Amino acid sequence: MDVYQVVTSRRAVRGFTDRPVPREALERVLSAAAWAPSGSNLQPWHAYVLTGAPLADLRKRVGERVAACDPWDEPEYEQYPPALRSPYRDRRSAFGEQRYGALGIPREDLEARQRAASANWDCFGVGFEDTAVDYTRTGRAPLDETVTFVDG
Repeated sequence: MDVYQVVTSRRAVRGFTDRPVPREALERVLSAAAWAPSGSNLQPWHAYVLTGAPLADLRKRVGERVAACDPWDEPEYEQYPPALRSPYRDRRSAFGEQRYGALGIPREDLEARQRAASANWDCFGVGFEDTAVDYTRTGRAPLDETVTFVDG
């Protein structure tokens, strides 16, 4: 497969089996991800991969916070500009319509949209969770410097 085929066949997945992902596969993917481009080569990431009891505990605690309508933690950085302009605002809106429409959720049903969005915090059922949290690293560091495995 060439680069063009890889890029054009890429897709986002929001539904997974409960089959565990072999650690060797995760290490291979995360090692390759270290070569992803970043602005000014900042490479602002450190991934934490949780499995077993630590993952179950995280899912439980996050689920409780979502159910209790706890406010979000203060973000470390802005994901979207406060005044998102077209065409970006339109693309984001179209994605929301497509995503929630595929789930049979009308735009005006905010409660159902929130329930669907909470699947983000359950990792869409995948057998691990990774979260970028470290914004200090630069250069291409080895896997053991960019990934922490928390096995259960």
